[in-house]
Amino acid sequence: MMQGIRRAGAVAAVGVALALAGTTHPAAAQPTTRTTVETGDSVPEWLRAHIPNPDDPRYQEWAAQQKQRRELERELQRLRATYFRDTRAVERRQVGIAELRKYTEPFAYPSLLEVFKRDGWDVRTAILDMLQDQATDEADATLAWVAVFDHDPALKVNAEERLLKRIAKTGEVSDRIKLVLAGGLQRDRNADAASAAGIIRTLRLHDMIPLLIASQVRGETRGATEARNSSLGWIVIGQQIAFVSDLTPVVADSAVGFDPTLSVVTEGVVLRVIDAVVVTYRVEVHNALVGLTSELWGRSTAGLGWDREAWMRWYNSDFLPHMRAREGG
Repeated sequence: MMQGIRRAGAVAAVGVALALAGTTHPAAAQPTTRTTVETGDSVPEWLRAHIPNPDDPRYQEWAAQQKQRRELERELQRLRATYFRDTRAVERRQVGIAELRKYTEPFAYPSLLEVFKRDGWDVRTAILDMLQDQATDEADATLAWVAVFDHDPALKVNAEERLLKRIAKTGEVSDRIKLVLAGGLQRDRNADAASAAGIIRTLRLHDMIPLLIASQVRGETRGATEARNSSLGWIVIGQQIAFVSDLTPVVADSAVGFDPTLSVVTEGVVLRVIDAVVVTYRVEVHNALVGLTSELWGRSTAGLGWDREAWMRWYNSDFLPHMRAREGG
């Protein structure tokens, strides 16, 4: 009985650890500590290191933030129902937008984006304006998040414009913003990678060139690495002939009949596709890479094409010495 209790506690603690590891928004804290909680002998040592310690002050702060966020989202839902339900009530919507500008704490940014993601253009751009006016690194990283990951192309453009204005004013790109851009390049969604590459190109972030090189071509293998018995696809070229494979007599009073069983034989060729490799060439990322490197190097790099190894050789042997010489001069 005690072993079952320890095992249940371990499962619950593992769930918390995975929840912490899955937090990806730049404004959210991600505490990772080594646990001292009794988890039972069934938990491997490598997993114990990722189970958060409930007594750790950073974990307690993170848990308090999550509770505060849940309460905040309920409050925002009530505000949304009160002010933004009627799209024709202009004055009421303006009052609601003024109320939204009061939520200036960084932990509130993800909730604002989530709760109002399906609302009108006036509400969503007002949130972007509020983030720009905050003039903080957390707000700038959230603008970068919208510019890279949002599914509305028009809103992405508006967020990027505000982000570029903020960077022009501060004169630097923070590590938080660079982490968001790096995350966009690593995503499978091509629109996210293209947005991140465009911002990197505009900001001339030469230290992110290796990430552009690695992201311009994406490959995926299907079937060969999976334990599957079925085919990815198949093509049949042949002729099917029906024949009577069985005949069952049916007898009744003063009557007799037969119940035939029909089968089909196929003659021809069957082509089965078991394994496949899908390669995606990200044109937007490639163009951003060529444009940025050609501008910084002073010569065209288009001849390197899509060859990742050739790009890395050029980066290490030609580009880095060129940048060191330019900075030294």
